[in-house]
Amino acid sequence: MIPFEILRPSEQARLPFIVHVPHSSTNVPADYRADFVLSDPELAAELHTMTDRYTDELAEAATALGGTVLANRVSRLVMDPERFADDDAEPMAQRGMGAVYLSRRDGQALRRATFSAEDRRRIMSELYEPYHRALDHLASEMLAAFDRCLLVDLHSFPRSALPYEDATLARPDLCIGFFNTPFAGSLVPTRFYRRDARVRSLMIELRRDHYMDERTGERSPRFVQSLSLITSLLASAATRCSETDRPTRDATGLLEPRR
Repeated sequence: MIPFEILRPSEQARLPFIVHVPHSSTNVPADYRADFVLSDPELAAELHTMTDRYTDELAEAATALGGTVLANRVSRLVMDPERFADDDAEPMAQRGMGAVYLSRRDGQALRRATFSAEDRRRIMSELYEPYHRALDHLASEMLAAFDRCLLVDLHSFPRSALPYEDATLARPDLCIGFFNTPFAGSLVPTRFYRRDARVRSLMIELRRDHYMDERTGERSPRFVQSLSLITSLLASAATRCSETDRPTRDATGLLEPRR
């Protein structure tokens, strides 16, 4: 299966920015459902809490602004593309929440006790690695055409801290990575992480109660205002990207993706 969807702007409108939406999906494909020890109601509850619902819809305006959207189409409970592939390099792996989660938000087991290293390798090979090859390739396209790339990493977060989060940190309406709490940092495509300063990344996290009812998971009446806010932020990114829009190579001169 293809674990992601890429939405592209028209070639004439294209700008060097990517909107990355990693946690909006509730999809647990049947091939991976048997890995979980949760009952259907327990799984539904975990998905309800852990999913950044509707962030893919909040990102939809990006293509009209010249951006390219990469959206994860499997639940983060199956595979989380935001984590480092190597658990030794991923701090959240200590909580059982690396690229392949072993634990629920409260630390209880998510996957069966017999889940093996080979099972993890299967998920990484089938889902994580193709996902990151696609992301690396998108960034390579931007560098080939524009000599730069901005990635906007779009998330949401609940009003109240989850059990694995620091409850002492402020939870503002909007969190921008590197500047706000309770989160900091942002995904950089693997090929370019700490290697190429032309690829930059910024996280945007919107508190969920601003656009949805956290009890039911339904969009709230304020969804439209939140959509307008995110669209404005993406428009600012587009403006910034277009200010120095000087393609350095023909757009067909794409770099090869990492194998």
